[in-house]
Amino acid sequence: MKWLKYLCVSLLLLSVFAMTDGKTVFAAEDEEYTYTVRLYAGNLGVLTEEGIEIDSESASISYGKDEIVITGLKYRDTVYIRPQMAAVSTDDRYYVRGVKRSGRDNSEAEAPSFSVGSDRDFVVAYGVSGETVAYTVNYVDMDGREILESDTYRGNIGERQYVSSRYVDGYQPQALNMVKTLSANEAENVFTFQYVPVSETGAPEGGTGTPAGPEEEAPENTPAEPEEEQAQQIDDENVPLGGDVTGQIDDEDVPLGQKLVQDLDDEEVPLGTFKDEIKNTVMGYLPVYIGIGIAALAILAIAAIYLKKRRKTADVGSAGKGNGRMAGRRK
Repeated sequence: MKWLKYLCVSLLLLSVFAMTDGKTVFAAEDEEYTYTVRLYAGNLGVLTEEGIEIDSESASISYGKDEIVITGLKYRDTVYIRPQMAAVSTDDRYYVRGVKRSGRDNSEAEAPSFSVGSDRDFVVAYGVSGETVAYTVNYVDMDGREILESDTYRGNIGERQYVSSRYVDGYQPQALNMVKTLSANEAENVFTFQYVPVSETGAPEGGTGTPAGPEEEAPENTPAEPEEEQAQQIDDENVPLGGDVTGQIDDEDVPLGQKLVQDLDDEEVPLGTFKDEIKNTVMGYLPVYIGIGIAALAILAIAAIYLKKRRKTADVGSAGKGNGRMAGRRK
C-alpha cells in the first residue's frame, strides 16, 4: 500500500507542476511584445515637442530636449518623423537635414518614417549651411485636393533631401518617404504625397490589395495562398498607386500598396529616355568601336605571327643553300 501512496503523491506533484507551467505559457502568449523607438538631438541642436506622429493604438511619446522616446509600439505600427520640425539647430552654421541611425558610421540622412519591426535609435543629422534653397511638401488626396497644410523647409542646393509623409486618420500615403536632389530652381523642389482612403481592414479602398470579403469566393482551380506566401509575392507585383513594397519592418515589408521611399530623381530621368538620348552619340556607338578595335588587334597579331614564320622559313632555306655550295667546293 505504501507504493500506492507514493504513486498518488507523485501524480499530485506532477499535476501541480504541469498546471503552473501551463499558466506561465498562457501568460506569455497573452503578453504581446512591444518595441521602443528613440530620437536623440545630437550635439548641435535640441528637440522640440513637435514633428513626431504615430499610427498606433497602444504607443505613447515622452519628450525631452535631448531625447524623445516612443514606447508601446506593436509590430507594423507606423512612426512618422519630420526632423525639420522635431529638432532645432543651436548653431547657425548648421541646419537640420534629417535623421540617421544611431551607432552607424554614416553621416548621411536617411528615410525618417517607417513601419515598426524592431527597436530603433535615431540621431538628428545636421548639414553645413551653404547655398540654401526652399522646398515644399504637399499632402493631397487622389483628386489633388489638399488634406493637410503644406510644409516649407530649406536645404542646400545639390543635396539629396529626404522628407516624410504625415499621419492622416483614415488615409494611407502612397509612400512613407520621398527623396530628391534639391535644385536652385525652387519651383522644382516640390514633394507631393498622395493619400488614398483606407478601409477598416487596413488596405487601400478599391485597390487590388484589398482582401476579399467573407462572401467572395476564389476562382475555380486557383488554390488559396498562405498569408506568408502572399506577403512574399507582394515585392514582385504591381500594387495600388503604382507602388512597390520595399520595407523597413526589419527591412522586409511595409503596408500593402505603399513604398518605403519614392525616389523622385529616378522618375525624372526614365531609362528609355536616357537610352534614346545616348543612342546617336559616341557613347551609343562605343560597343561597336570596341568590337572593331578588338578585331583589328587580332588581325595584326595573326599577321605578325605569319610574317615571323615566313622569315624563319626563308632563313632556313638560305642556310641550306649555303651548306650545299660548301660541300661542292670540298669535293
